[in-house]
Amino acid sequence: MEKDRYLKLEAIAAKLPAITELFKLEPKRMEQFVLREGPLRADFSKQAISEQAREQLLHLAADCQLEHWRGRFFAGEKINTTEDRAVLHPALRGVGGDQDVQKQVKDMRAKLRTFAENVRKEGKFKSIVHIGIGGSDLGPRLIADGLAASTDNTFELRFAENVDGASINDALTGLDPKTTLVIVVSKSFTTQETRMNAESARDWLEAKLGKKAGANFIAVTANREGAEKFGVAIDQIFDFWDWVGGRYSVWSAVGLSLQIAFGPDAFDDFLAGAAAMDTHFRDAPLDKNLPVMMALTGVWNRNVLGYSSVAVIPYARRLRKLSAFLQQLEMESNGKSKTRDGENTGLTCPIIWGDEGTNGQHAFFQWLHQGTPGAPVDFVAVLKDHENRSGHHKALLANCFAQSEALMIGKSQMIVEEEMMAAGFKKQDREVLAPQKTFPGNRPSTTITLDELSPFALGHLIALYEHKVFVQGIIWGVNSFDQWGVELGKVLAKSILKELDGAKGEHDPSTEALIGLMK
Repeated sequence: MEKDRYLKLEAIAAKLPAITELFKLEPKRMEQFVLREGPLRADFSKQAISEQAREQLLHLAADCQLEHWRGRFFAGEKINTTEDRAVLHPALRGVGGDQDVQKQVKDMRAKLRTFAENVRKEGKFKSIVHIGIGGSDLGPRLIADGLAASTDNTFELRFAENVDGASINDALTGLDPKTTLVIVVSKSFTTQETRMNAESARDWLEAKLGKKAGANFIAVTANREGAEKFGVAIDQIFDFWDWVGGRYSVWSAVGLSLQIAFGPDAFDDFLAGAAAMDTHFRDAPLDKNLPVMMALTGVWNRNVLGYSSVAVIPYARRLRKLSAFLQQLEMESNGKSKTRDGENTGLTCPIIWGDEGTNGQHAFFQWLHQGTPGAPVDFVAVLKDHENRSGHHKALLANCFAQSEALMIGKSQMIVEEEMMAAGFKKQDREVLAPQKTFPGNRPSTTITLDELSPFALGHLIALYEHKVFVQGIIWGVNSFDQWGVELGKVLAKSILKELDGAKGEHDPSTEALIGLMK
């Protein structure tokens, strides 16, 4: 049935008018392709998708039993089959999970609030160094920037993630160990990058504080025993659970550094924003459901129109880490070539990439407008000026809105030639330059606007993308909640590290030569 549905979608795509024509042919386009939920508005009307295609995509979602899987997800069933785990990150926001899970979350949130409030009141610490990698780093970094738009932070908050020594050096340089709190975040407490950075930070503290260094060291982990062996005091270990995937973990104790830096109230508002999106995703009908619409649009672009990437361009400096965060969220979740049943998939997750606007306009927008094949774009903008620079903010938004329009309407060679003729260009110059100044147009985009960059709106936005990933995973038939693809390189790196210290190993000629460079 799904195969037949894709054939129908391909037939629709073959006869699809230009996006500009769809506005003329579909009087209700703005009503059907613009959705609002709380402080977030998503405009899909500039996507190259018709009302007819939208209806077929909704049927595709039904064919894939999306509502059934959504129910299992919120019921806390073990839908992460390869790891035999439930997927309960909405429970961290208060949505879903059984009574036992709800009590665990409630107790942990109370413990985190008390600890954060005590640190803030005590006034001993001036700096926080957050050590983690992947989901233990990208989420907190993004949210730290985002919360800074509307919430005061009296702490120097720094991050160390990479095993490159420059990362921990940059995080520690200029800080006073006496007034620095180090928070090590690692689900397993064995991740190489985090472990090495934690050891370096511990050595740095102990060199100045001696045995008192332990008071400045916190661990957030699912491996309490490993943290204790590392030397972290029992009452300074905060738990999170195996049903919290790393890329979905910022809502848990992984966000402790944020709660200390920005206050528990701001963090609770962040959780509340996500919870509101959870409720919307769980309860709204599919045709009015923001994450569903976003996911189906992505499936159309990937599987029917054949785009291999999506650019995410936040026109908000405070969201400059959004594309990096989404690279992990989407590509680690749905970058799979096997279905849940072990069969080969069709096309799955596209490449996610981007940068903040307007920077990207002076870099890769040339390719977006005139390159081949181009890529769909998610524009993300904040309507309220949080920086007290109204002129700057208006220019920022003007650029954002103009870019989505320009991608859609393009500029024909005839119009270019007419403009050049009116400007007095000679015929031979027009013939040379006109093709270079032509824009093909009909390039799809979605524009997401937030009323303001409040903690609530930030939570709303991140949860939107989380649920988009879930929907696409169901349609593509993959398990969105494991990540076996990251393991092989880790295993080989461990053996090569030993060989760099003198052990013997056997590799292909290229790898042998690379190892030889270090001997």
